[in-house]
Amino acid sequence: MVCKGICVRHKAKNTGGRYLRYINGQVRCNLCEIFLTSEGVQIKPHGKYCKCCGNKIRSKPRCSACKKAYEELPSITN
Repeated sequence: MVCKGICVRHKAKNTGGRYLRYINGQVRCNLCEIFLTSEGVQIKPHGKYCKCCGNKIRSKPRCSACKKAYEELPSITN
């Protein structure tokens, strides 16, 4: 799996916070090291993958503080 540079067309703009990106539907490709919009995502039966490199993408934050905020924020806004 190699980044082919296609992901640049689907690069997501920063929305102001680390966990807000995930709440707004943006996902991260670790191989391309970029946040993608939904157009850069290929959905397969086993998960979501980057259209550029084919690597499985991350749709939830990794750090514990961001995870906590990510889980609590939707319940406040809904």
